[in-house]
Amino acid sequence: MQILYSKSDPAGVNIARCLKSLIEKGDSSISEKDLNETKESLLYSDDLIRKIEDEFVLFASKHKSESGKPSFTVHVPGNWGKAEMGGKDREISFSNPIRMKALVMLLNERNNRLKLDMNVTMEVDHHGPLCMKPCAFVEIGSSEKEWKNEKYAQVVAEIINEFEEFAEKIEVREISVGVGGGHYCPAFNKHEIEGKIAFAHIVPNYAVDQLEYSTFTQAFERSCEEVDNVYIDWKGLKQEQRKKIIEFCNEYGMEHKRI
Repeated sequence: MQILYSKSDPAGVNIARCLKSLIEKGDSSISEKDLNETKESLLYSDDLIRKIEDEFVLFASKHKSESGKPSFTVHVPGNWGKAEMGGKDREISFSNPIRMKALVMLLNERNNRLKLDMNVTMEVDHHGPLCMKPCAFVEIGSSEKEWKNEKYAQVVAEIINEFEEFAEKIEVREISVGVGGGHYCPAFNKHEIEGKIAFAHIVPNYAVDQLEYSTFTQAFERSCEEVDNVYIDWKGLKQEQRKKIIEFCNEYGMEHKRI
């Protein structure tokens, strides 16, 4: 695993500082050579990624939202439509659904145990960079107050140190793609945290109207685990959107289910 963070990102810098402290104490499974700093935004780190030969890339980053709600978030980078913040139009990155599930589950467990009162959530695939190896963003949000919080950074650093080993212990019965609902995956989070499903990619309702078949099928082809099915957030899509996704699934020969 290689970890990327941006020098211009206070949350990423804070997480990296905590990781370096764990390494110095001998309490880490990673080493300094696994940490990669860039001056640029992670959203535009394509050139740096192409030089990495490791099997998994983890982006340690800030999360920003209009609500400013304190959050830990996990997602795959990629663009279902036009690329407005890095990456390429209609291109999504590769995912490792079981490792992402491990990240979300550990964040949730630590949040509850330490009573941090953070929102722990997946996000849909969005923004850059385009990474052609399995990857994920793990983020602290949603304002400068949280980005610079030492306790939150320490939690993320500890989970980065632990999640690969934890991923080997998770019972997963289905590798799925989720479609529908809003940006924070309300219909899918509970299953990711408590269930036996690991989501490879998630398409939000606002991306479905412009979604092309060739982009949708990347959700099956850009996963290091074979995808078993598509879960459709039935109430989170309009009738015509549901019809479109079902037609795409049938054309590909992929099973779909309501959720």
